[in-house]
Amino acid sequence: MKAILLLALSAIILSQSYGFVYADHEGNSHANWQVANESSEEIPIITIETDSSSYETGEVITVSGFVSDFVESDPYTNFDVTIRLIAPNNNIVSISQVSLGSDGFYSASIIAQGPLWKLDGDYTISVSQGSDRNASTTFTFVYSAPEEEVTTEVEVAVAAEAVAAEAVAAEAAAEKCGEGTHLEDGVCMLDESNESETVSANTGSVPTEGFNSWIYSITFTLLIAFVIAISLFLISRVRGKKTV
Repeated sequence: MKAILLLALSAIILSQSYGFVYADHEGNSHANWQVANESSEEIPIITIETDSSSYETGEVITVSGFVSDFVESDPYTNFDVTIRLIAPNNNIVSISQVSLGSDGFYSASIIAQGPLWKLDGDYTISVSQGSDRNASTTFTFVYSAPEEEVTTEVEVAVAAEAVAAEAVAAEAAAEKCGEGTHLEDGVCMLDESNESETVSANTGSVPTEGFNSWIYSITFTLLIAFVIAISLFLISRVRGKKTV
């Protein structure tokens, strides 16, 4: 009887000990898995960053990042990434594809100048590899007009002021000229319409008088010739009668 009780007690002690050991092992395994899982979540699949948080016109933006699960021999991870740059008004400033290095890293350079770089503010640059691998970051851009553009604007403003001043001076000088005249090289000149009218008024009767005189001259000459012819005819008749 004592032997049976000892055997039963031994079995109970062994089962309890095994339970404690198994529970501890399971707890440690779960804890290790949780730590490993948290570590994997801290490392993103794809990353992107710029070498500065702000840029000005003409500066070079260096973009870099990596793909954490990149395997050069795996066709599902070994393909280019797409980099997009978006302006504050949501217009696409640039878009390009960049190849990954053997270690999964990529890098690209973008010059902050051109017709699409006209807005101050926060620009967003994003990278994607496929449809489910995306990352983005932002930077501040400050637009500054190029020196040539500033010079051109100043020259245009000066030229506009000079033209306006000349127009005012010309208008003031033109007021000194009489009606029907205009200012030309600082001298009051007759308008073209008035010059034509003046020429016509001065010379319009001359051609008419010359033509009339010519008509009168021809008519008078013909009349004299006709009178002479009649006279000769009459003289010849009278001489004819005397001879008979």
